[in-house]
Amino acid sequence: MKVRLALEEKGLAWRDHKVDIVEAQEQLEPWYIKLNPNGVVPTLSHHDGSTNVITNSADIIHYIATLDEGNSLLPSTDEKSNLMEKLISLADNIDLQILSYARHPSMEKSEKVLNTRIEKSLELAKQHPDLEKSYKICAQRSLKNKTFRVDPEHVGNIEKGAREALSFAEQQLAHNSFLTGEEYTLADVIWTVILARLELLGYGKWISEEASPALSNYYQKVQSRKSFTTAQIQNQWWKK
Repeated sequence: MKVRLALEEKGLAWRDHKVDIVEAQEQLEPWYIKLNPNGVVPTLSHHDGSTNVITNSADIIHYIATLDEGNSLLPSTDEKSNLMEKLISLADNIDLQILSYARHPSMEKSEKVLNTRIEKSLELAKQHPDLEKSYKICAQRSLKNKTFRVDPEHVGNIEKGAREALSFAEQQLAHNSFLTGEEYTLADVIWTVILARLELLGYGKWISEEASPALSNYYQKVQSRKSFTTAQIQNQWWKK
């Protein structure tokens, strides 16, 4: 979602390739592991004379922002650039993966997904010795998610860090239209997605008008942007 939103706000032409990470577990297929050794989404493949493959959403949105064409997603001053990077780091450090598994409406379903992911990773590690290291990393990550999502202390620490990050964002928005001032930047890209995911996970009260008036107003504003729809920002559970 962060990457799609960055591409939409940048105003670039792009094409998506959906990777089924739940049923088919396509992110573990050898062709994908060779693109992204961590076996996670997203992956950006940029074709412009040569092909550049970038992984990790924070790295990808930074890459998108450096492209010459399209709208600027970078602040106009060094001071604001430093603030933007701090806001991106605060958002990126919120472990939404574990929170998502911890708050999933069906613990049984998500347990099955994680078990399948672990089993498939270990089986493919045997079948593809050249990719064994990547597959073991994938298995370890899924085991971590499975273990820590039911650890109240661990989840509580993630929630505490998220609240602290939200508090900092609230301060920045007290007198500004966007997170670094009056310019829409990468900080707004990543925080739009963070707020949408927190709402999906049932933390809407954290960004309510009563708890965080500036964030609440900001969230309503970014939801009204065309990009929120075209980038398919998800703030409700997928129906299936």
